[in-house]
Amino acid sequence: MAINFNPRNWHNWISVILVLPIIIVGVTAVFIAHDDELGTKDIDVTRAVNWLPGYGEAAMLAMRMEVRSSLTTADGQQWLGTKNGLYQVADGRARQVEELGGVEIRDLAAAPFGLVVAAKNGVWLKHAEGWDKVHKGDAWNAGARPDGAVAVTLKDQGVLLSGDGRAWTPDVGIQTALAAIPGETRVAKPIMLNNLIMDLHTGKAFFGKEWEWVWIDLIGLVMAFLGGTGVYMWWRAEKRKQGMAGA
Repeated sequence: MAINFNPRNWHNWISVILVLPIIIVGVTAVFIAHDDELGTKDIDVTRAVNWLPGYGEAAMLAMRMEVRSSLTTADGQQWLGTKNGLYQVADGRARQVEELGGVEIRDLAAAPFGLVVAAKNGVWLKHAEGWDKVHKGDAWNAGARPDGAVAVTLKDQGVLLSGDGRAWTPDVGIQTALAAIPGETRVAKPIMLNNLIMDLHTGKAFFGKEWEWVWIDLIGLVMAFLGGTGVYMWWRAEKRKQGMAGA
């Protein structure tokens, strides 16, 4: 049996099949650029997406096993920070802290006022009554100071200090030291080809880090618009052909 190969039909059908990933990439790019404003870091969708292969049981288990930090306190309590939550180890078993389930844990610090956790969704404090998120942001590390205070480093906020785990203020000493660095010695790292490629992709090369969302929004919306209108035009053409065939 001869196969009727029509390049235009193949092109149309393949375009329709592939347009969904293009629309997804375009729309999600806009959400990524505005994740802080939209609060997407605080919206738990675990149960809604566990049917996706990337969030199945095997994938979740792999993330839970990826340890990012560990700490043993003075009273012998052992803690593990993982990519998918905080765990307390006791009697040879690891028990997940419910309040931090599914949250990427970057660092841990023991202080007189409690355990400080630097997490992707903020700074957390364990005290006698339980757990509280005490500061918003993307926290990278935490360290106890000799005076009993704790310093945490957050993305776009720098180093913050706290003597009680509740009030967090910029580390003035570090800010002063950084401001005193002579301008001619503030040499940025070399721009490698892979950095240029990534910055062209995200728009940072054109608008800078602060305004790269303009590029992301533009490209994302254009991709979604072209994908959506492409599907609509294909649908209109198919309907027109069906009408002509039935006439």
